[in-house]
Amino acid sequence: MPITRSRGVYALAVAGAAMLALSGCAAGAADGGKTSLTIGFYAAAGSEADSTMRALIDEFAEANPDIDVQVEAAPYVDFFKRLRTQVAGDKAPDVWLSDGVLVQEFAARGSLRDLSDYADDLDSVDYIGLDHHRDAEGRLWAFPQAAQVPVLYYNKALFAEAGVDSPTDDWSYDDLAAAAQKLTVDKNGDGTADAWGFRAFSPGFTESWWPQVRAFGGDIVNDDRTKVTIDSPESAAALEWVKKAIDPKTGFAPDVVNTSSLGSPHELFANQTVAMSFGIYARAQAALAGNVDFDVVRMPTGPGGTRGEVSIVNAWAVNAKSSDVEADAAWKWIEFFSGEKPQTAWAALGEGIPINAAVANSDAFLGADTAPANRQAFLDGMEDAEDMGENAVWSEYTNFIGENITSALSGSMSIDDALADAQKKAQESIDRFQAAQG
Repeated sequence: MPITRSRGVYALAVAGAAMLALSGCAAGAADGGKTSLTIGFYAAAGSEADSTMRALIDEFAEANPDIDVQVEAAPYVDFFKRLRTQVAGDKAPDVWLSDGVLVQEFAARGSLRDLSDYADDLDSVDYIGLDHHRDAEGRLWAFPQAAQVPVLYYNKALFAEAGVDSPTDDWSYDDLAAAAQKLTVDKNGDGTADAWGFRAFSPGFTESWWPQVRAFGGDIVNDDRTKVTIDSPESAAALEWVKKAIDPKTGFAPDVVNTSSLGSPHELFANQTVAMSFGIYARAQAALAGNVDFDVVRMPTGPGGTRGEVSIVNAWAVNAKSSDVEADAAWKWIEFFSGEKPQTAWAALGEGIPINAAVANSDAFLGADTAPANRQAFLDGMEDAEDMGENAVWSEYTNFIGENITSALSGSMSIDDALADAQKKAQESIDRFQAAQG
C-alpha cells in the first residue's frame, strides 16, 4: 500500500526556525561514561498508554546499557504547559512526544533538531506519515509516532434495532442525514429527542467542522498555511448542514447546549446517546470500554464528491539544544519505537494507527479480535487525508475560527458574520507572526 505525503508547505513555521541558530551543546555524558537521554511523553498517570510506554522505555534501556534513560511524563495539558516553560529555559527533554499539530510551533522557536540526515535512507512506503513534518526545504522536524484520521463510527446494534441499513464507504452526507433521522428517538415521551442518530457538533474540530467544511468544497487555509480561506460559500453550506442537523425540532443531532450538557462530545457515542459519530482511531478505546457493538466506515462524501479527511501525525521531536551524542541516542529511541515489535505492542492499545506500515498492514492491526473490524477504513483515509493547516500559530488561529463557528451554531451569530470574523481574526494572528519574523 503506498503511503501518501501530506499536502502543505510549512514555510510559515520554517521562517521562524531558519532565523534561529543552535546554541552550544552539552557533553551529554552521564555518570559512568553513559550517554544521558531524557524521554518525555504525555499520558494519563496509570493509564495503559502510560504503562505501555514505560515498559517500552525499560526495554530500550535494557537493550542500550550505554544510555542512561530518564523519563518525564504528565497528562496532556500539564505536559505541554511544562514543556513550553522548559523550552524557554533550555531544559526540555532530549526527545519528546509532540502532538502533531504543535510540531511547527516548536520548529518556529528553533527548538527542534532537523532529523533529515537521520531519516534520509528511510522510505515513505515503510512509514506512514514519514514526510508529514518535512518542510519545503527538506528539513524533517519530527518523526511519526502514531497517526489519526477521522472515520464514521456507527452502532451496529442500534441500526439493527431500528431496521436501518448499515453505513457503507459509498455514503454521502445526504445518506447520513436520512439514516440519522430514522435513528433519532424520544425515549421518555416528552416530545423532545433524547437519543440521536448522529453527533454533528463538537468544539473540537478534527471530527467536526474541519472535515465538514472540506467535504463541502471549502478549506480553512491555503497550501502554504499563510492565508485563511474559511470565509466562503462552501464553508457556509457546510455549517448550514450542521445547523439543520442540530435543530431541536426537526434535526437528528444534539444541539450545542445538549452536546455540552451531556458531557464530552467524544463520550456520546460510547454511552450510546448517538448512533453515529465522526471519530479518530483513538475513539475506539471509549467505545470498547462502553461495550458498544460498533464498526466504522470512511467519511461520507460531500456535494463535491470529497470526504474532507484530515490527518494528524503525532511525532517524536528531538531537542535542538541537545548534544550530538544525545541526539544520536534520541534517534536510537525513535528507531526502536518505530520497529515492528514495539509498534505491535502499541497497536494493541488502540491509541493510534501504527506508523510502521508492515505492522499497519498486518493482522496485528487489521486482524485484531476487537472492534472495529474495518480498520482498513483508517488506512484508506490516511491515503487521501490532508494535514490540519499546521503552522507556527496553529493553536491561536484555529481557536479564533473554532470560537466563531460555535457562536454560529449556537445561534449567537449568523453564519456569514461568524465566518467573516473568524477569517479576520485568524488572518491577523498569522500576519502578526509573519511580521515578527521580519
